[in-house]
Amino acid sequence: MVAADRISNLSDDILHRILSLNPTKDAIITGVLSKRWIHLWPSIPLLNFTNIKLPDIESINSFNHFFHSVLASRDNAGNHSINTLHLDIAYANLNHAHSLIIPNLTAWLNIVVQRQLNYLDLHLSLLNAANRFYQRPRLPDTVFSCKTLVVLNLSWFFVDGFYLSSSGFGFVSLKTLRLKNINFHDDEVFMLLLAGCPVLEDLKVCNIVFLSEKHDCPVAESLYLSKLIRADITDCPCIFPVKALSNSEFMRFQIRLDILTIHDGLPVFHNLTHLVINNISDLVLLFIRHCHNLQNLVIYQKTQTEWDTDVEDEEESWGFPNFIPQCFSYLRTCTIRDFAYFDLDHDIMFARYILNNAGVLETMTISIWGDEEQHEIEMELSSYPRASATCQLQFIDNKYDM
Repeated sequence: MVAADRISNLSDDILHRILSLNPTKDAIITGVLSKRWIHLWPSIPLLNFTNIKLPDIESINSFNHFFHSVLASRDNAGNHSINTLHLDIAYANLNHAHSLIIPNLTAWLNIVVQRQLNYLDLHLSLLNAANRFYQRPRLPDTVFSCKTLVVLNLSWFFVDGFYLSSSGFGFVSLKTLRLKNINFHDDEVFMLLLAGCPVLEDLKVCNIVFLSEKHDCPVAESLYLSKLIRADITDCPCIFPVKALSNSEFMRFQIRLDILTIHDGLPVFHNLTHLVINNISDLVLLFIRHCHNLQNLVIYQKTQTEWDTDVEDEEESWGFPNFIPQCFSYLRTCTIRDFAYFDLDHDIMFARYILNNAGVLETMTISIWGDEEQHEIEMELSSYPRASATCQLQFIDNKYDM
């Protein structure tokens, strides 16, 4: 008795959904399962090429041929819609990227962006690269001509300002922008990119490098991302215009706070309920004074980076401030990472300051650096009075992420 083919009896919509969860190569292979499946994959509005490793010229040529054949097969099937493109390529030689990968990538993008593309993930990387600052191939200008993009996720490219400075640039539909390991010509190019995203809601920036510095950046001074809800910014060594983020509900700043543009005063972050921030000097207190409705606070006590050495001595005389931030009336959770990494006395005083004044605090989690003093820290902090009678203290090892 032959078992019934239940999967093939499903509707096309469900089968498309199943196939779209797999890399395009695997979706094509499913054609051997049934005659019906042979014609399904070309109608999926998604191309997924992930974990592609191209160690030599032969593998690059083979992949280029495969990608071209996929596009041709879709055209022959009459499907001219591509909603999503995921492309993740690791190559072995930068010259190969410039001569063999980028030209073909540009040609593919010229086709794909004309087909109502909404989601674009482009990831290039160098196999066995030890230096994250190595020279990177230039991002094709074609990306910036796509007006239908809703989500753009980029990594391991170089971006200059030729197209961004043109009058026709603008991601008018872009709601999510994620940039990782991107080299910009300068910080003005970065600001131009953000300024071209008027409806941006979700911004994530990580490991950005600026090859030159612009001392005067009018774009940054006028930048305002009015629709932004979530901002996640780590390792971005530019004078970041924090006022542009004033409507955010979630913010993460893993950068040195004194390079933020706060000399003209911070805005009040009325919508901000979740903040992740580095604790450097008293700037973190200045920041949270402007977060009136903050409910969740994560503080990374000063971690050692190339930016920290010039402010290390400023914390030696830290004492209890003579003010209580308004958000302490709403703060529910507080997490302090890297506790006792540099200055145990300072960190204990800081924790006490929050415990003594956060009246509705439910949980304070302390992530301790090292095991030697953990018991003593637990005993000392547990003995201090708390403004919130229901506040629970939790102590965990710093090596576990939260």
